[in-house]
Amino acid sequence: MKLESLSLAMIAAVLATSCANEELVDVNPDVQGNALHFSPMVGHSRAIQTTVDNLGDFAVVAKGIHPHGGVYANYLIGGANGGAVATRQDDTKNIWNLADNVYWPSAMDAAVFWAYTASRINKSTNTKTKVLPAGVTFGFDANGTTPTISGFSPVRAELSKDVTDDYWNDGDEQVDLLVSFKQQNRTESASNVDLTFEHALSQITVKAKSADKTANDHRIVKIKGAWIVNTKDKANLSAGFNWEEANRKATADTKWDSGVINENGFSAYGSFYKQPKVLEKASDEEPLLGSSLMLIPQKLEAWKVNETDNGAYILLLCRVELKHEGTDHTGSDTDIDDVKIHGNNHYHQQFPVNKDKKFVEEEYGFACVPVASTWQMGKKYEYILDICGATTGAGIYPPDFTSEVIGKLIPTDKSFISIDGKTPLKLKTVLRSESYDDTDKNKKVVGDPVLDAPIQFSVKVTLWDENTGWTNGSIGMQ
Repeated sequence: MKLESLSLAMIAAVLATSCANEELVDVNPDVQGNALHFSPMVGHSRAIQTTVDNLGDFAVVAKGIHPHGGVYANYLIGGANGGAVATRQDDTKNIWNLADNVYWPSAMDAAVFWAYTASRINKSTNTKTKVLPAGVTFGFDANGTTPTISGFSPVRAELSKDVTDDYWNDGDEQVDLLVSFKQQNRTESASNVDLTFEHALSQITVKAKSADKTANDHRIVKIKGAWIVNTKDKANLSAGFNWEEANRKATADTKWDSGVINENGFSAYGSFYKQPKVLEKASDEEPLLGSSLMLIPQKLEAWKVNETDNGAYILLLCRVELKHEGTDHTGSDTDIDDVKIHGNNHYHQQFPVNKDKKFVEEEYGFACVPVASTWQMGKKYEYILDICGATTGAGIYPPDFTSEVIGKLIPTDKSFISIDGKTPLKLKTVLRSESYDDTDKNKKVVGDPVLDAPIQFSVKVTLWDENTGWTNGSIGMQ
């Protein structure tokens, strides 16, 4: 991807700044007479395609650094409750302007700059999202040195809305939160401030495969939905100020707090498909999310049966069928004896199990795989599930869900196409508690494998933009 740099012109008025009893009142522009301006760059994101071309507005806060370290009380740019917004003026020329020009006060040798944005532009509608999403705020601590973005929560797709891409995906609705911290010393070229934007979130994707299947393994896995469950979905991001006297250098310790699960102790981010994703051959590898999720960096504790309700797991809404050649089958009493005939083959329903042990094409059940991870800012985590491979099964039974929880996962429109490719069907969700009666000797409990083994998985960790040529801090100047 070709990377571009851009200039941000700052327009008219001089701000004064003060610290305790000291005041900085006169103005000392650089040798060229330029006001402060910025050269930001943002990288490629498969989740929302954040580039210079669709960057919306961003906000900047700046303070002068006292000769003995620390920062002045007053603000050079912005204020205690938020930055001055740099507004996109011309999409074709990539120009952003502030409302006021800002110059270096004569007694100020250095300044620090905080910048942040979640804004992007939709050129087809000529609209821009806000610098911060609704309900998210920016503010400084009492010392005026540590800013915090408070109440950030990744959004979800509205399941009540129809979709044109045949899936509902939370990642399509989420935004890339970018933050920057920069110390600038006054030199002849001090007016050029290169902002180092970094991704403040973690990018998550989930894929599935059936590894190392033999030629006579005819299990077919159909997946209607996949979610990451019980991640923290609301947290605050702060950038603590530090001063290294020996190097006369300011740094920011940017980190998220522990966060909370905000919706009644249950959160889920992922995708639901009208047409199921199908794993049949060993060579199949399917992405289970319509696009990557952008979630709050955090430490995940894996869900454990009877130990914690808030442990994390990957949840699948799926079914497993067994394909046999021919239209006749003789099975034992323990087999699912009702089959589906299609063409020259017949199919058994292995999961979910219904009490009548019949083949019901529209039935899907929930299975899960617990996950423990530590997500870091600016990194991408790719979970690759091995489902019904040579040595793996289809997961374990998750906690029993209420209808309220299911309503957060499955949209109102639940139709899809049957095995013959023509017949519209309505999804039927079969819960563990609905699969067996009390006299069934094969009855399963929460945490049991839904078939004969759990799902195994691997995790691939990369930089967010490892394959795009852009890394945190790549700034072009002009």
